[in-house]
Amino acid sequence: MQHRLLAAFQRNNAVFIVGLTIATLLVASMAITIIEGEDRFARIHNLGDALWYGIATITTIGYGDVTPSTFAGRVVGIVLMLGGATLFSAFTASVASVLVAQRIKEGRGLESVKQDGHLIICGWNQYAERVLEAIFNSRAGFDLPVVIVNEMPEEVMAELLSRHRGKLLQYVRGDPATESVLARANVRSGRAAIVLADASHGLGGANDDRTTLVTLALKSVRPDLHVTVEALDLKSEAHLRRAGADDIVISGEFNGFLLSSAAVAPGVAQVVRPMLSLSGSELRRVPVPAQYVGRTFAELSAALRARDGFLTIAVISENPGLTLDQLLADDTSLVDRFIKDQFSEAGREFLRFEGEATRALVNPADDYRIGPNDSVVGIPRR
Repeated sequence: MQHRLLAAFQRNNAVFIVGLTIATLLVASMAITIIEGEDRFARIHNLGDALWYGIATITTIGYGDVTPSTFAGRVVGIVLMLGGATLFSAFTASVASVLVAQRIKEGRGLESVKQDGHLIICGWNQYAERVLEAIFNSRAGFDLPVVIVNEMPEEVMAELLSRHRGKLLQYVRGDPATESVLARANVRSGRAAIVLADASHGLGGANDDRTTLVTLALKSVRPDLHVTVEALDLKSEAHLRRAGADDIVISGEFNGFLLSSAAVAPGVAQVVRPMLSLSGSELRRVPVPAQYVGRTFAELSAALRARDGFLTIAVISENPGLTLDQLLADDTSLVDRFIKDQFSEAGREFLRFEGEATRALVNPADDYRIGPNDSVVGIPRR
């Protein structure tokens, strides 16, 4: 037992030095108490006085209100001054080295993420920093912690972290398709994930294959995590859906519309561009006030327009899925219990059948009834 404790102390220099400093302080204080107790003119009368003198001496404060009066007591005090001060300096240096080493590990992407409720960005390409800036500049992302997971060179990510110093940004180096790397990124406690078409792993369909692997890894670690992915090839959408992607953005999907509109319907592109930027007229999703659930879209849109000048253009409906308790029988047979156990081990509590988890209805009819899982998208007044 004693050997294990000694090994534990030696594995951690800071703990070892703290233990040695406390031991030195206690031994010296008890010695001074015994020595000074024999002198009726001494200023140190008990162990409390000796401890106070020892702490003031080790920390080099030295108030001088309590000091040894005997020769032997002063000898012990000299030992305490030299040894204790040295140990205290070694302790502060050890703590500083631990903190510096931790910062170096964070900069190199080797430190594990401790926070939760964060956004995970997997992969990297030439547009990734624009995504990052859009997140930080949005209202929702103002205080949202972001964790980047990729295999980019350390110097590239160090420059990125330097440019965004002061933001809630952390880097984890490694392959995002590996569960151990995702564990360091604390995916289980994350809020959502974005999978970018990683430029360091091929092009086109090959890159989308890589994106599919990362999506599968994210869903295997956290099945209910909302994952948004970037695809380079429209043909990859079906594979990404089967991998569990909740939202898919096809790179360059709207280029044809913007280019043709600029040619045949001048002005349309100028209207669309501000809505897709963060210029103040961007599209924004807002929750539905509780009193408007069950009422019509016309009533809700009129109320939001009158209250905030918000122009409502679409309704977003969330499909929460069926819980196992809703699906299985009330009497809970052996088969039902087996099914529940299997889903519990997989970390899932609900089922979704065919159809997307999120459904968008643009410009709905005025008599559309707002549901409890609905929210609206529109343009705020500048």
